[in-house]
Order: sequence, then C-alpha cells, then structure tokens
Amino acid sequence: MPVKLKPTSQIKARLGIQPNGRVQKFFTNTCYKHMDKYVPMREGNLRTVVDIQSDKIIYESTPYAIIQYHGIINGKPIPEENYTTPGTGPYWDRRMVSAEMQDVVKEVQDYIGGK
Repeated sequence: MPVKLKPTSQIKARLGIQPNGRVQKFFTNTCYKHMDKYVPMREGNLRTVVDIQSDKIIYESTPYAIIQYHGIINGKPIPEENYTTPGTGPYWDRRMVSAEMQDVVKEVQDYIGGK
C-alpha cells in the first residue's frame, strides 16, 4: 500500500521551516545575539539601532553603519586600533560566522528538536 504524504509546504509549515517561519526568525535572532559582541561600539548607537526582520538584520545608523561595516572612510581603511572594543571591526557578521556559527547551528537544532 503506498504511503500518502502531505504536501511539502504543509510539512515545512508544521515544522516552522518555511521562509519567514518560526525557525527562520529564531535563526535570525540567534545570529543577532551572537553577532552583537562583534559590532563596534564606542557609544552604543550602532548596536542599539537595529531592525531585526525574519530573514535579515539591518543596522540603521547609516551612513555611520555603512562606514563601520565596510571599515572604509573617505576611500581609506579604518585602522584596526580605531575599533576601540576588542574583537570588533568591519564585517562583524563574517566575524561571528567564523567564530560562532557552530554554536548558532546547535541552538537552532536544539530549538527544532534535532541533534
């Protein structure tokens, strides 16, 4: 007797793994939580003016955020010593991914019940 499965879209929705679903939102928020310590902070504005959407994180202190993210001002790289908080610097998302993505994946797996 053939096994009758529900449509993939229904299965994904039940598990919360569809685009903009609960797992996507959890993943995005978990990335933000881990990324925060890599975001430059002199006074805190860059870290606090953030729009966390279901599938992206937008640092809204533009143009300051853009300059800090790319690490370039007036066409020249910002010296590493100008990032006053240790471990912070440009491309903070990439810094987090290289240092902590395994932790993020584990947290998401735990959230959805996987091992």
